Amino acid sequence: MPRNITIAALTAAALGLGVLAGAPTASGAEGQRTPPATPVTRAALDPALVEGRGADVPFVEQEAESAATNGTVIGPDRTPYTLPAEASGRKAVKLGPGEHVEFTLPRSANAITVRYSIPDAPGGGGITAPLDVAVNGAKRSTMTLTSQYSWLYNQYPFTNDPDAGLLQPGWWITECACVPAETTPAPVIAKPFRPNHFYDEERLLLGRTYRAGDTVRLTAPAGSRAAWTVIDVLDSELVPLPKIDLLAANVLAFGADPTGRRDSADALDKAIAFAKRTRLKVYIPPGTFRVDRHILVDDVTIKGAGHWYTKIKGRQVDLPAPAPTVRSTRVSASTARTRRTAAAATSTSPASPSRATYASASTPTRSTASAGR
Repeated sequence: MPRNITIAALTAAALGLGVLAGAPTASGAEGQRTPPATPVTRAALDPALVEGRGADVPFVEQEAESAATNGTVIGPDRTPYTLPAEASGRKAVKLGPGEHVEFTLPRSANAITVRYSIPDAPGGGGITAPLDVAVNGAKRSTMTLTSQYSWLYNQYPFTNDPDAGLLQPGWWITECACVPAETTPAPVIAKPFRPNHFYDEERLLLGRTYRAGDTVRLTAPAGSRAAWTVIDVLDSELVPLPKIDLLAANVLAFGADPTGRRDSADALDKAIAFAKRTRLKVYIPPGTFRVDRHILVDDVTIKGAGHWYTKIKGRQVDLPAPAPTVRSTRVSASTARTRRTAAAATSTSPASPSRATYASASTPTRSTASAGR
């Protein structure tokens, strides 16, 4: 079978995985809907105040504290290391199990992104918790929230351990207005020390297009593992259909797994090598692809179906410490002859290398580069 036909068939199979569930559909005239009750903001500000500034984005933003809720509005508060201080607009909504916050869509949408926070595990490392999503009173899905990628503590360079002692005891801190390492008696520092980086985001394709005036309710279920769930912002968006490139080197043809169960790194390497030989682009279709190592790309374009459809995940891979760089002194032939002549004039024994000759040989320095969380 010709390669382009094979790639087309594989792409069609990938699209059958259900990733088109969020594709836009006809939704009727929006003028017939009730005007939205939840105001639209930009970085918690009235959009009129920032008109013409910043990037054009495909989503609209709504603050949870402006939505209908039976939870608790927290803030405004700028006190460092608190949930309101890191929230957009310095306010958010805190839900206990069984409580909800409900937004009214300002325009057509088939996808949402939720900025949230849930507690860390007692010893660090995070937990997971559900968040039910209902549209117009009918449950659509359950999001899985996690705090595994949030909750930092302490001083720079920070830690995920809430029980850690001061990382920089020689630094002055406001908590005791002192330098702990130089203070007697030593100050008692409460733990966890300086919690921060509370929020994360989770997104969801709703499966169909809803119109302006439809309601989206987020509920922390009664059996949630999280003692509380804080909702900061809801972004709603009309996500277009996935992009398809039948002329590119499709990674499925080289053995990539769109389910994310198997590592697709080798398949990507093969697709990249083929694309470089044939001067094609590499196409990663809808799906979740696991890649657990670095991929080297040289003069090859890699494109996906769009960030809502093509997802790449993998374990953290740290960069190795770079090899030390040693700079040597380059001595010209004429300079060398001059030095040998001068040495012979002052000694009958072989000249020893002078200290100055090697002064520019730098001492190797250590540096460590690591990937982010």
